[in-house]
Amino acid sequence: MNLNLSKIPNSKEDISLPEKITDNLAEETGLHIGDGTMNFYKIRKKIKGSYALRGHRFDDRLHYEKIIKPLYQKLYNLNISLRDMPSTGVFGFQKWSDSLVNFKKDILKLPLGKKINIQIPNQFILKPSLTLSVIRGIFDTDGTLYLEPKRGKLYPRIEIGTISKNLADQLFHLINKLDIRATNYSYVPKIANWHIVYKISVRGEHMLNKWIQKVSPHNPKHLQKYQYFIDHS
Repeated sequence: MNLNLSKIPNSKEDISLPEKITDNLAEETGLHIGDGTMNFYKIRKKIKGSYALRGHRFDDRLHYEKIIKPLYQKLYNLNISLRDMPSTGVFGFQKWSDSLVNFKKDILKLPLGKKINIQIPNQFILKPSLTLSVIRGIFDTDGTLYLEPKRGKLYPRIEIGTISKNLADQLFHLINKLDIRATNYSYVPKIANWHIVYKISVRGEHMLNKWIQKVSPHNPKHLQKYQYFIDHS
């Protein structure tokens, strides 16, 4: 599927914008849905687009170094500079770029600011490989694999959390459509002014094996934990 980039103003930025919907763009969109933030800010009397992608300072470092950095180079011709941010406990990058923010806002229809109503763009749910790629990106950033001791064995549980009900409903439908049994629930955090959190859960060894086979996560922390489960089952 070709993308119409005519809406994006010409820019002198050293960045290339994807001209087609691809599996790589779907995965990167999933990464944004999980870890990304973007908006326009006033800087020295000018309005400038800011894009950032940040994960856990330790747990996600390898994912950013081995997968995300090369992906942004391939998709956008961006040699991103990854930074350790001890004060906030995160690791990732920030880029001032009108082109990148406008591309995500106007072409992919992703929202600026808080992601309370974010959802997977329609372009990425029209083809199975694109759907799997965007789910992979979301899981690799906003997902967790829990291993709980239960009756002398480890019981696996995958969870993806979001403050967007739209996204939670989408994921619930799409994951079940993959023949992976998912459940959903919500809760209100016991912290003032926090949003309702929506959770998608996939439970049990059989469903975990299906998830690894079909979604094929790229984040090393998920793969390491899965291997630990295999070695101790």
